[in-house]
Amino acid sequence: MSELFIGFFLGWPAVVVTAILAVIGLLRDNYRFLVAAAILALPFSWLLSGFPIIRSPVFLLPLLLFASGYFINRGREMIAWLLAVPYFLTIWLLINAVSAQ
Repeated sequence: MSELFIGFFLGWPAVVVTAILAVIGLLRDNYRFLVAAAILALPFSWLLSGFPIIRSPVFLLPLLLFASGYFINRGREMIAWLLAVPYFLTIWLLINAVSAQ
């Protein structure tokens, strides 16, 4: 049972749900979806960074979503979109790297 939860929070379901929540939050201009996506992105971004020894700045990716939610809340949609682009590009890179194997 615990393996199911670990797989959900660290595996591909978390990546897909996070990307969907982020897109919904940006399209609807709703910061709550972006904050939920950032919280859900924390476990797998820490895993991708090489946790427990942090070897790459990937663990900072959820901060982009938090900042995007902040700017959506303040009414600055363009800055929110610009902050979310590196997150989506990283997810796209991850998908391409896994599919190339």
